[in-house]
Amino acid sequence: MATTTSVSLGDLIDETMSRLYRHSERPLQVTLSGAPSSASSTSINLATGDASKLSITDVIEINQEAMLITAVNTSTDIVTVSRGYAGTTASGDHVATDPVLVQPGHLRADVSRFVQRCLSGPMGVYLPSMTTESKYRVAGKQYIEMPATTQRVLSVRHLISVTGRIIDVGGWQFEEDLPTGMVSTGKALRVPSTVEDDDELIVVYVTPYTWSVTPPTEAATVSLPMACEDLPSLYAAAYAITGNEITRLDLDQIEEWNQDAAVRQGFNVRLMRELWGEFYRRIDEAKRVQNLPRVRPYRKMPHVIV
Repeated sequence: MATTTSVSLGDLIDETMSRLYRHSERPLQVTLSGAPSSASSTSINLATGDASKLSITDVIEINQEAMLITAVNTSTDIVTVSRGYAGTTASGDHVATDPVLVQPGHLRADVSRFVQRCLSGPMGVYLPSMTTESKYRVAGKQYIEMPATTQRVLSVRHLISVTGRIIDVGGWQFEEDLPTGMVSTGKALRVPSTVEDDDELIVVYVTPYTWSVTPPTEAATVSLPMACEDLPSLYAAAYAITGNEITRLDLDQIEEWNQDAAVRQGFNVRLMRELWGEFYRRIDEAKRVQNLPRVRPYRKMPHVIV
């Protein structure tokens, strides 16, 4: 089983923000004098003098919630806001020590989505989450019931307990979309007739990356393979800059882009090349460390002349 490291969503978001703001100034920060009383409260109490730093239509952010300022009272240092702005979710869990960012260039809620997108997309393709388990076939049947989350099977090996030898098993087939009345999970690994009920098989299969809490909070953790810990933040930073995913082919041809069009869309072409190039370089490095199987093992059978 590959060596893994547990990282939290909050740490990945913070790392992404560090990458995004290294090229520009960080947003202004003001201080709360007390937390909002509930998720529906529209009055935000600020420290003395902080309300004068804000204006109507400014956007402030507390944790992953964005708020639109609709009124400012500089005498009481209270601002009135519209909660859950820009598609974020109003929360009643804010505390007085939470930082308040003014006009943030990148919302934490957006970055959180980009981090999760990396795990369900590119990392699932290039560096999948692999599980290695000992399994036995269903008694009297020529298949092994696989977990419902199984995406594909990479290898099947046989551990011969008497000799301790480990050999590849050929002729297996991963079956999906089976009737749940026949196989409870709908997924099974068909094995050759040479496999007996008491034969211990070592099965390596791919499942999605999963968070410790669903839906994930910033405290939620996910286990990532060794050398992959910074990939989600690299991807999230690149995606936040461009607003879409840039493939390797697009990256190679980026010099051919119309520079005026890039400026109109708000792209910094140099920064875009730097972030996406670093992401794909790190993907290649991590793949070498993980030593992923390239294809399903195949062993040519000897030709027998009768």
